[in-house]
Formats: sequence, structure tokens, C-alpha cells
Amino acid sequence: MAATINSLGLGSGVLTSSVIDKLKAADKSVIINPIDNKITTNDQQQKSESLLSSLMTSLQTSASSLSYGTAFDTKTVNVTGSAQVTVDPGANIQSFTLDTTTLAKKDITDFGTFNSKTSALVASGNSGVLNLSINGTTYGINYDDTTTLSSLAQSITDKAGTNISASILETGNNTFSLVLSSTTTGANQAISIKDTNDGTNGNGTLDGKFDAYDVNNNPNGYQKIQPAADANFKYNGISITRPTNDISDLVLGVHIKLTQAGDSSNVDISTDIKTITTEVQQFVDAYNTLSTNINDMTTKNKATGATGIFNGNNFVNSIPDDLNNILLSRDTNGQSLMDYGIGLDRQGQMTFDSTILDTKLNSDSTAVKNFFSGGVDANGTVEKGIFVSMNDKLKSYTGYGKLLSNFDDNLKTEGTNLNASKLSAQDALNAKYAIMTTKFAAYDAMISKINNQSKSLLQIIAAATNTKS
Repeated sequence: MAATINSLGLGSGVLTSSVIDKLKAADKSVIINPIDNKITTNDQQQKSESLLSSLMTSLQTSASSLSYGTAFDTKTVNVTGSAQVTVDPGANIQSFTLDTTTLAKKDITDFGTFNSKTSALVASGNSGVLNLSINGTTYGINYDDTTTLSSLAQSITDKAGTNISASILETGNNTFSLVLSSTTTGANQAISIKDTNDGTNGNGTLDGKFDAYDVNNNPNGYQKIQPAADANFKYNGISITRPTNDISDLVLGVHIKLTQAGDSSNVDISTDIKTITTEVQQFVDAYNTLSTNINDMTTKNKATGATGIFNGNNFVNSIPDDLNNILLSRDTNGQSLMDYGIGLDRQGQMTFDSTILDTKLNSDSTAVKNFFSGGVDANGTVEKGIFVSMNDKLKSYTGYGKLLSNFDDNLKTEGTNLNASKLSAQDALNAKYAIMTTKFAAYDAMISKINNQSKSLLQIIAAATNTKS
């Protein structure tokens, strides 16, 4: 703001601060305001570039997923029968049949009825060792005239609990049963039992329970309730044996659970079409969002007169054409995305008919995968895959040091230069009007002095005139 000039007469009527303010405002509208407008436009362009970069990254992420073909690795499993089957993504497996002959079983042995859990098992002075053998390992369980059913079960758990489970069942009023079972299934989990004494010596209370049952010679002996057994089944008619009903080592990535002896299951494995169509739809949606925003950024609305922030910018305007050159291309077999239900309408929006893609996938999912993600076709021709090409193109735009990053750097540099230009122009304008204010003050003083001299002269003339009269 210029200093106030207190001129009188001619000086106070012309060389005022309002005159300087008006002159300065006129210069500002010519010099500063255009730079401000450019700064505002640059700020808007930087924000729009950030949005554009984000949308391009989203599209590139979607294209990348389709380029790797991981969607084709997901399988749908339908089982007719009682078997349970799951398939890991990427497993190389076709449909198959399962015929379960026998299930894998644990060894279960019952030692019969005891009248107490807390009474001594053998008479005073008696002792022995109960040897339990399983899968090549023998556990010696010592007992004597202080051993009860409960302490015996605990001793078995302490020594052999990793491989043998010991449980006491209350089978009736004050009647108990000791049951041993292998912790896992399989024929090699059979438990063999050998007692060194049976604690009887003719006077014990075990009554042969630690010896095997014999209808004539030892009716109180232990009995195998369930012998240990392997699973026996047929995979596509081939006989297979496994020690478990949960089988994951037959075909890499395939997990089978046998649940019922005598079951026949048909396992139908196919490509998970829904996963693929969902990923394609995500790509289409990402492309259309990008296309709509680029259109808004680059065109002028004739009805409203609104102009896109990048209207006339060759780089942004070229992006749709650059991408569409790939989207509309054909492979060596003359196929394009249109053959898979994907196209572009007149407004530049991508369309997707999932029924066309579903038909292609049901007919030959491998051919679809080759076209989308690359591979070797039926003729031995190596295909790059259209989404591989699209992913490569989008990667040339996204990421540090790529096209959009460089474009953003240029906008930021332009913004920095514009702000510097504004400061420089503002300083020059302020200096100009500081000088002008000083000059106006000097001129006004001169005019005031002349006005005062003129007034004195007029007074002298008037006095002289009055004297003569």
C-alpha cells in the first residue's frame, strides 16, 4: 500500500494513494493474476495426475493377476459319494474315481471288567511287567501289590502315551474296564501284549487279564475289539494301501479323506470358472473407471462449457489409444478379446459378456489360459498372452521412473517454477510502486509549493489593485 499523500489544492486532488492503488491493481491483473491462474491449474493437474496414477495402478494389478494365470489354477471339486476331496490351486489333476474297500483303523484292546479303580490289582508280594509293543517299540509297564487300575492306566500314559492311549471306562455299577488303543491308524499300529507274570502265581486277582483271551483256557483274558488295519482303496481302478484315511501323498496337491468302507465316489475336477470371470469383470470395471476419468480430464462439455484439466494434453490424451492397441489386437490365430466376450463400445467403455467366456472355458480352458496368460497352443506355437502384453504396457506407465512418474515430476517442477515466478513478479511490482509512491510524494510537495506561491502572488495582486482603487 502506498503512503498517504497529504497534498493540498492540485496536489491533494490528483496524486493520492487511491490513484496508486488503482494503478497497482491494474498491473496485478495483468502480471500476477495470470500466474495465479496457472498455479491453480497446476495444483488441479497434480491432483488429477495422482488419481490417474492410482487408477492405472489398479488396472495394472488386475491385468497382472490375469497375466500370471493364477485364476486358472483354482479348481472346482464335485464328489458323488462319501469320500471328501480338496485340491490345492495349481495341482495337475483330472477327474478320478475312488472305491473304498476298507478304512484304516486303530488297534483297540479291552482288558475286561474290574471291580475297582483304586484297589490293588495283585496280592501282596506279587509283581510283574506288562510289555506293550507297537511299531517296533516295546514299553515295559511295571506293577506290584500297590498298583491300582488308575495308577496302571497312568503309568501306560506316562511311558507310552505318544503311541498308546489308556482309558478306564465305567461300564456298570462299580465295574470298570481298561481299554488300550493306538493313537494312530494303520496295520503297523497293532499293539502286542506280553505279561511276565500276570501277578498271580496262583494267588493274584488279575485272573489272567494280562494274557490273551481263550474261551476254554483263559475266558477272562484281554480281547482285540478292533484290530489295527490299513486303508485299502482303488484310485481309478488301481489298488492302493495307506495306513491312514487322510491321504495327501497320492497326487501332489490333492487331499483325500476316506469315510466309509464299500463306498464308490466319482470325483469331478474342473477349472473354477467363477473365479476367472470375476477377475475379468474386475479388469473391465477398472478399465471403465479409468476410461471415464480420462474422458472427463481431457474433453470439453459442449452443454456446460466445462473443460477437462488435461484438455489438449497430448500425453494424457494418448493413453486410451495406447491401451486399446493391445485390447483390440489379434494373436497369431486371429483371435481377439471379442472372441471371449470382451469388447469396446463407441463411448470407449469396455463390455463383457460372461456367457461367451463361460462357453469358452467349458470347451477348452487351456486354450483360454494360453490366450490370456500365455503358453503353447495345440499347434506348438508359443503365445505371449494378451494380458501379459497389457501388463507390460501398464508397467511402462506405473512405478518409479516410469511415464506417469515422470509426468508428475514435470508438473511439480512447473508448479515450483510458477510459484517462484509469482514471488519474483510480486517483488518487482512492490518495488515499482514503492518508487512510484516516493515520486508521487515529491511531485505533490512541488505542486503544493507552487500552489502556495501562486496564492501569495494572487494576494499581492489583489492588494495592489485595492490600493489603486
